[in-house]
Amino acid sequence: MSEQWWLSPYNNNPEVTKELAKLPKQVKFYDTTLRDGEQSIGVSIAVEDKVRIAKALADAGLDRIEAGFPASSPDDKQAVMEIVKQVKGPEIWGFGRCNVNDVKTCIETGAKAMVCEISVSPAKLRAWELDEATVLTRLRNAIKFAKEQGLYCAFFAVDAFRAEPRFLKQAYQCAVNECGADEIVLVDTLGVATPEAVFYLTGQVKSWVKVPVAIHCHNDFGLATACSLAGLKAGADSVHVTVNGLGEKSGNADIADTALALMGLYGVKTNIKLDRLYPLSQMVAEITKVPVSPLKSVVGDTVFVKETGSVVAQLMVYPPSVEGYAPEVVGRQREVYLSKKSGKKSIEYVLNQIGATVPADKVDVLLAEVKKRGAQNRGIVTVGEFRKLVSAIK
Repeated sequence: MSEQWWLSPYNNNPEVTKELAKLPKQVKFYDTTLRDGEQSIGVSIAVEDKVRIAKALADAGLDRIEAGFPASSPDDKQAVMEIVKQVKGPEIWGFGRCNVNDVKTCIETGAKAMVCEISVSPAKLRAWELDEATVLTRLRNAIKFAKEQGLYCAFFAVDAFRAEPRFLKQAYQCAVNECGADEIVLVDTLGVATPEAVFYLTGQVKSWVKVPVAIHCHNDFGLATACSLAGLKAGADSVHVTVNGLGEKSGNADIADTALALMGLYGVKTNIKLDRLYPLSQMVAEITKVPVSPLKSVVGDTVFVKETGSVVAQLMVYPPSVEGYAPEVVGRQREVYLSKKSGKKSIEYVLNQIGATVPADKVDVLLAEVKKRGAQNRGIVTVGEFRKLVSAIK
């Protein structure tokens, strides 16, 4: 066990690690909170708030920020322009469809890189009344124009995991070999692939084209992070994420989950500053009005809170007995809550925290009062209530 990470030794078992041969030594993080994240139901982010979020993303070490979809609205275009002007450090990307007008609009923002998207699955083609020939024509026109204008361009194949393999290969090779796309994005738009399927198809795609591959996963089955990690284990170079897992439908792979897993469990380098993720999460939750579950890993309010007496007792003796990593890793602190589930060690811990004392023979009496109050509250005993109980005992 390291000083701050207390993990399973099975992670380093040779039979386990041999499966990680293609895992990159360092992974780039591409944030799409300001585009895919804003597609969360009921979310609309003002221009000035997008700039605030982008600055916080830069401070948190994001390599790439997808600043928006400029062709979708004047506000989106303005936001991308402002982020290009004001945010230094990360690459600032625009998002657009495979049509020349979207590319032109992106260029007007000053962004030097963009994603060009088009659907590739039979279901999506049917919905848009497209055929394969039209998809390839639009793909060629947009990406060739983007490259002629000097943009760094990634081809984003919508619903790739439900595409016909023959056509998916044709589309990716057309984008890269014919049109000069600099990267491709492997997209599970509906979150319907298993991690094993993502691992397999990522490996296939890397044999089709010789450019970097990004992985973009949605969370419809709760596997967005697992699928993203599977793509990276198969050799993908970068991962698309959002703050708080925001995004269309059930959301996207979450930045905090993905970064913590890569850095802690797999030992992969990233530029993410883990201690910046909690304030970033709080800011985005406030702006979007989408609350974060208190149980959410890394950024949830109760991640480092202990309440059950037996757990607190272990924590006071040896923190690794009840934690997989220290709160300092992610810029957090431990807390102990009092309730009907508290034990004697809980009382001692909180007394120490508030700088109070009671006679040793009164600790059990105080514990009984805390349990009684917790049962009455059907929940937590606040610090204020605890102070009053301490005063009464004295």
